[in-house]
Amino acid sequence: MAFLVNTFGVEESDVPGLTFSASAGATVLCAYYLIQPLSDTLALAMGVEYTPLVTVGNLFMIIFVNPLFAHVAKTRPVPEVLPTLYRVLMACLAGFAVLFIAFPEAKQLSFSFSVYVGTFSLFLMTSFWGRMASLHTKVEVKRIYGVISAGAQVGQLIGSIFAPALYALMSNTIVLVSVVLLEATVHLVTLRGRVGTPAEAQVVTSPETKPGNEDTGPSKTGEVDAPKGCCADSSALRGLTMLMSTPFLRALSCHTLLITFITSAVWYERADAVAAAFSDDPNPQASEYTFFARLNTVVGILTLALQLFAFARVLKLLGFHGTLLAEPVAIMVGLVVAIVQPGLLSIAFLDGFRKVVHYAFVKPTKEGLYASMSKEVTFIAKPVLDTLVYRTGSLLGAGYFTVVLAIGATPVQRRIFLFFLTVVWAINSYVLGKLAEQQQKEVSAPKKTELL
Repeated sequence: MAFLVNTFGVEESDVPGLTFSASAGATVLCAYYLIQPLSDTLALAMGVEYTPLVTVGNLFMIIFVNPLFAHVAKTRPVPEVLPTLYRVLMACLAGFAVLFIAFPEAKQLSFSFSVYVGTFSLFLMTSFWGRMASLHTKVEVKRIYGVISAGAQVGQLIGSIFAPALYALMSNTIVLVSVVLLEATVHLVTLRGRVGTPAEAQVVTSPETKPGNEDTGPSKTGEVDAPKGCCADSSALRGLTMLMSTPFLRALSCHTLLITFITSAVWYERADAVAAAFSDDPNPQASEYTFFARLNTVVGILTLALQLFAFARVLKLLGFHGTLLAEPVAIMVGLVVAIVQPGLLSIAFLDGFRKVVHYAFVKPTKEGLYASMSKEVTFIAKPVLDTLVYRTGSLLGAGYFTVVLAIGATPVQRRIFLFFLTVVWAINSYVLGKLAEQQQKEVSAPKKTELL
């Protein structure tokens, strides 16, 4: 315990719950990074010109699934939302394993799996971080979110390291390992909910609770009102309305659209480069899976080191606005390298550098913004933002790639366009960070007044 306190700057009271939270982050990311390279590989097997159809399929899946997720969020108590969702996702993965055995060469199955993983990943992570936000207070977030993200990164690293060997042994049925890991995540999150006093049980007793909002939290005894579910109205329309309700949430929505458009475009650039690099390989699917897994391993090692030893210092030094600005800057640097020296290595650098900055600094910072928001924002607006808005940005990126291929734009021309669009995203990131800092000051102001 003393080691964790001294090394990571957490408090002794954080450690018992933090152990379960970080372990859950590790198992969920390990599960995902075993199947993520498989999804990319099967998508490329259809041909790079058809990969935008996967994004179209993702959007239609999200439109279909979002009301079902909203129903679960509305009718189930907060602690039961994640277990319910994860076990549905696990059942689908088990079904794919059976189909892979029965129809190993089916292109339709490859397409369906790629669409499923693109949708599955969004609900997987938004529900995990939403549950973390309900279990930790905004004061704890600054101390522990970096450690939870580091735990998740350890999981990604373990999954990426062992993925090639497991794939060689199990082929597409590697998805069954992910099923076991997701079940472990459910149990770890459940155990975390039994340790200490969760943030959701502190809402009405906190000085920041505003009059008139008592019915959005637990009862005054501090117990979570389980029968009511987590939200009274959790429709996608309600979520979209909430996202347009304040300057901060509007800036956050624009940030999500821009990041998904740009990173989607970078993904297609990488897919094009990988397909060309392995076009003459006798076993391209195995080579592509290994390439993706090894790239994930390098990203995982660098990200883990930065999360453990730099995240808290960077956030403290740069604030929200400077930390959120880091990823656009990283992409601009990577695009310049890819423009000056085209090829697979430069695209791998662009994609890898962007991911390191995103997972080490930007993602934990962005997820930490929700800790000071209401439970309605966390469980209604956030899932809509992380699924429907996210995939809308990806769809726009897919449409962009289809158009530039059709008009014959060169890779250099495509990357110059992305560079200037990233400048717009950088401005948005700066504004979002400033609004987050302003909101944080407003939330903490009443507490200082009471102390006086």
